[in-house]
Amino acid sequence: MTVPNNQAPPPAYSAPAPGKDGMPPPGSLPPPQAPMIVVAEGTSMTAAERGELYRSELYGRCAAGVHEPSTKFGPCGIITAIVCFPIGLLCLLVDNERRCSVCGVKLD
Repeated sequence: MTVPNNQAPPPAYSAPAPGKDGMPPPGSLPPPQAPMIVVAEGTSMTAAERGELYRSELYGRCAAGVHEPSTKFGPCGIITAIVCFPIGLLCLLVDNERRCSVCGVKLD
């Protein structure tokens, strides 16, 4: 590779040394993240296009397993918790449902 006189060569890349089992040492890799959609700068988008892009990113996060959980309590559990106060709280804890607030899938 020839380098013009007015430019310095690029710095050498040094990868982290592998561990005993050939894998990189812990902490050297970034945590996995959901894929992000990149839009070129300077392009104008309508509000509907921006909304569609935002929604597709949220659904992409859900498809990768990163949900936004929300807990809802059932009416039977709420009424029992009020009427039978100390013991009724156990019914409230049993009568709940966790769902993703984005895609609506039931979480366990």
